[in-house]
Amino acid sequence: MAAGWLLAAAVTAGVGTVALDVVGAGILGPQNQPLSQDDVARALETVPPSTTPARPAPTTSSAPAPRGLTVPGGRIVAQCAGDQVTLMSWSPDPGYRIDDFVRGPAATASVKFKNGGTENTVIVDCRDGEPHAESVADESGGHHGRG
Repeated sequence: MAAGWLLAAAVTAGVGTVALDVVGAGILGPQNQPLSQDDVARALETVPPSTTPARPAPTTSSAPAPRGLTVPGGRIVAQCAGDQVTLMSWSPDPGYRIDDFVRGPAATASVKFKNGGTENTVIVDCRDGEPHAESVADESGGHHGRG
């Protein structure tokens, strides 16, 4: 009886091994078989060089980064591109408000900070590729309206 059991176990193991070989190689096809180093080398030789995507060259910006400027009445962030300046943002100090602005890009940009009767116009231009600000204060002494 033990001999019959051993024979049945051996036959079952043999059938299982053959079945796995058939499933791995024949039914599902050779794509499920691991590739040897030679297979990989042959596959790489058949790939034309033009199908390999080229890495883009890193781009560098010639424009300087935006620069923050603290001026009487608030703060401005400006950026130059050649001789053109653009006001990226501005924020008035407490008690001030924005009365008028010219964002650019232009040879000069400006923003007017106002606090009661005090107006401070900031004119920004580009010098050597960097934004520079100049302030012009107008103490109107309570005069309202435009002349």
